[in-house]
Amino acid sequence: MRYQAINPSILLGHLPLAEQLAVVAGKGFTEIELWWPFDTAAPSANEHKTFLTTLERSGLKLISLNLYEGGMHLGNRGIACWSGYEALFRESVAAARTIGLATGCQLFNVLHGTIDPARSLQDQNALAARNTAYAARVLGDIGGTVTIEQLSHVAHYGLKTGADVIAAIDRAVHIGGASNIKMQVDLFHMHMIGDDILAFFDQYWDRIAHVQVADAPGRGGPGTGSLPLDQYLDRLRSNGYSGRFALEFTGDLMPEDPFAWMKQPDGSHHGSA
Repeated sequence: MRYQAINPSILLGHLPLAEQLAVVAGKGFTEIELWWPFDTAAPSANEHKTFLTTLERSGLKLISLNLYEGGMHLGNRGIACWSGYEALFRESVAAARTIGLATGCQLFNVLHGTIDPARSLQDQNALAARNTAYAARVLGDIGGTVTIEQLSHVAHYGLKTGADVIAAIDRAVHIGGASNIKMQVDLFHMHMIGDDILAFFDQYWDRIAHVQVADAPGRGGPGTGSLPLDQYLDRLRSNGYSGRFALEFTGDLMPEDPFAWMKQPDGSHHGSA
């Protein structure tokens, strides 16, 4: 099936993790990606154990994990470019490495963070590059790939366009020469910022390690909006992309049943189930 993986963090974040996982497993998904599942960058040994036990009991495979974002509930979207947060970033990398070793997860997403207008943009980008290169070294030792993504809706976020992401990857690669720093594509954000998605995929398909899918407008599941999602994904495949397509949609359009889009009028199912 096209969609085996889903991100329950964005869809079901109001529920405890065990309940999130039970819901998506019940819908037929076999793989998940997650936002950082802890309140701090350096979870305790007991927090690690609880998380890993919950994941194991779900029967789901963790395929991608955000590093610590500075607290999603606080509205933060990354600390890679934040001066003074280097120790927290490294603690997050260490914790992610532990999770990767325990679960086999090999994709780790670094969020750039918001830009401080009072500081040099060049300095902030350089710091993000150093942090990303560090993550690539540490996580590369366990076979991991570090990804970077754009966000279209967060004010002052450092990477708005696909081109911004490619430039950030190039800066990080230049520091350490790593080959395991790639792009995480989010089709919703690419559309909302106005990127030429097909042209981007033709030029940069081999720089992409992971693809997140949601429709627009509304960021619902496939078919709830007007994006030609199949055309985009088919173009990537025809160009040579062999990675996953993971669903990352919200339930705002269908609050009573966010999975209703999966059921087609003819009785067939779209997606995993």
